[in-house]
Amino acid sequence: MAESAADGESESKPIKDLPVIQDEGFFQHDTGDKYDGFFEAKKKDRTIKMHGPGTYTTAEGDIYSGTWEADRLGANEEVSITFKDGSKYVGHFDDWSYNGQGKYIYPDDSVLMGNFIGNIPVGDLTLVDPNGHEWVGKADNGFAWLDPVNHFYEMLERSRDLKKYVKSDLSGRSTMSKLKMVQSVINEEQVANQAVTNIGNTDQDTTEDAT
Repeated sequence: MAESAADGESESKPIKDLPVIQDEGFFQHDTGDKYDGFFEAKKKDRTIKMHGPGTYTTAEGDIYSGTWEADRLGANEEVSITFKDGSKYVGHFDDWSYNGQGKYIYPDDSVLMGNFIGNIPVGDLTLVDPNGHEWVGKADNGFAWLDPVNHFYEMLERSRDLKKYVKSDLSGRSTMSKLKMVQSVINEEQVANQAVTNIGNTDQDTTEDAT
């Protein structure tokens, strides 16, 4: 009888509310931004954060898909980012930057594959142009020289220009500016090792164009 009473007493104790709830859902902001995926809700500070696999779509049409951790995308994992102009990045992503192996797909279907550090391709890389031709080369200081030399790619925005998503409670709005890379054609008669304008001047020109 004593054991039964003890059992009954334990069963009558209220169950404590879980301090953290993890679930899957769909959220839409008044701004038009949407999130569809897993989230984490904390009762103590009444916050909801993107946590786990999910897709965030901005009102402008940019789409960020991958694994989220406390509102941060990637954590050095592979993600997929599609911009409204048709360009796309697929690869490793960390600290709101392209970091690690990845590929950048241009609106004209050109594909740049290589290693990225802080949004900038570095070292050996491969470019497949819209005609399906493959070019190989190296990237240095924001420029990629390909063999044979008739193309170069110029970084117009650095990681410091990327705006971060800040979603402390999924109620605010933020946008991430996309990495812009512009393709130019170099005359084939130019020497392969021709000097090009340094990245400092490139950034300055970019700032002037933006204004």
